[in-house]
Amino acid sequence: MLKKLLFVFTFLLVSSLWAKRPNIIFLQADDFRASGLSCQGNKIAKTVNLDKLAEQGVRFSNAYTVAPVCQPSRVSFLLGQYQRTHGVGFSTKKSLSEAQWDVSYPARLRDAGYYTGFIGKFGVERYDFKGKANEKFDYWMAHDGWSKFFPKEHKNTAIYKEKKSDIITEIMGESMEQFLDTRPADKPFCLSVSFSAPHGSTSTTMCKDGGWLMNKPANLSPLIKDHPVYGSLYRNLDIPLPETMDGHPEQYLPRDVMNPEHGRNKCYAYNYTRERVKEHLYRYNQLIKGVDNQVGRLLEALKEQGLADNTIIAFSSDNGLLIGDYNHGGKGLLYDLTAKVPFILYDPRLPEERRGQVVDVPILSIDLAPTILSYAGVDIPKEMEGEQLQPVMENVETGRKEVFLESLFALRGNAYSEGVRSGKFKYIRHFRTPGQLKAMEKGRFGYGCKVEEIQFESPTIHEQLFDLNVDPGETVNLVNNPEYKAVLTKLRKRCKEESLDLKGE
Repeated sequence: MLKKLLFVFTFLLVSSLWAKRPNIIFLQADDFRASGLSCQGNKIAKTVNLDKLAEQGVRFSNAYTVAPVCQPSRVSFLLGQYQRTHGVGFSTKKSLSEAQWDVSYPARLRDAGYYTGFIGKFGVERYDFKGKANEKFDYWMAHDGWSKFFPKEHKNTAIYKEKKSDIITEIMGESMEQFLDTRPADKPFCLSVSFSAPHGSTSTTMCKDGGWLMNKPANLSPLIKDHPVYGSLYRNLDIPLPETMDGHPEQYLPRDVMNPEHGRNKCYAYNYTRERVKEHLYRYNQLIKGVDNQVGRLLEALKEQGLADNTIIAFSSDNGLLIGDYNHGGKGLLYDLTAKVPFILYDPRLPEERRGQVVDVPILSIDLAPTILSYAGVDIPKEMEGEQLQPVMENVETGRKEVFLESLFALRGNAYSEGVRSGKFKYIRHFRTPGQLKAMEKGRFGYGCKVEEIQFESPTIHEQLFDLNVDPGETVNLVNNPEYKAVLTKLRKRCKEESLDLKGE
């Protein structure tokens, strides 16, 4: 009898402690620019639900991804590490190991008693786990790689075949509801949701009957022409084209940094004519609205289940996107349009006077993982390079004054790049390694190697310096302006110091 009472007491005590621990949801979009939020400048798509989270939470206006392309960025979000540290990426040939996964926030929370789930695009793609990726979570409704707009008929997204909806973003909303309905009520949970929108693989496949090159309006398709979002929404608006689209690509980046014949590859060929860019912008904003609608669906489900008052929600994106900007398409560069991401933290327990706060000091995508662990009361592993954001929300003076950025993506014939955002200035250096140059001599323009083989001390082939207060579009390179010589010298030095520090030297 005594043992039974002791068991009941222990169970109630643990349940009580768990009840005080918040539920945590991380919502991650795909290729969602920082300016994609209407509260952060989008004049087309009205992101009313995400804006609501920002109004009742904290919005970080200068959040940067540490890897401006999907796969390495997603690993960085999970592990709280730069790509240079974890080594996983399209151009850095490494698989995520079991030991590395143990550092991730989902693994740590699961070990701490959280019920964990993953929905959508896992995106890690290369991993050496003892089991499959789905075994790393208690709930799994996800896929690797990218997804088409209608995912059910494709092998890598066949897991969604039994879902009611046929559209990938709506399937995410349906899966979030299922997770909440089936979770154990006596445990706190952490749910990671990775939307496939507004990624190009989703926008280009809105038409099953052609149109993947944006060469005709998607709403001509009978499958979506009457859809309230993907039909005619926004098509009555004259969406302005990027101002930088009228210039030649080499006006912004010289040929030895990004050769237009190689950098403007077929994946983003729909971003190189005015008509197709216009069509892409219509679809892009519709897909943003589609994501926002599912966020609203989630908020309603949390409210219905009585979970709204104890569930923290974070929202961000793996990277931004160029849509004809600088006469390019895609990502991988360190422009704000590709490296800057939306970042919202909503905590329903936040005092009224601190809600709606906009934090302008720079933060990084690697800050998410330690912040989540801190919310859950779980120790932050020493391997994480990010910083928890709770102190910054309480006092911005505790935040960083500058952030180090890098892009190790070199599959489009482009150079490597690294840089520093410090105050109103951003400095970027582009460089090519001997190995990359040798491969190019042999006609191999898509280059890949292990991180430890990248010679970061390789000579700089091009530099950029922008005053973001005066030139937020990053079109005026101040490198050769004598008035900024002192700033250039200082940021060159800081970039080298940060690079060496990250390399462990």
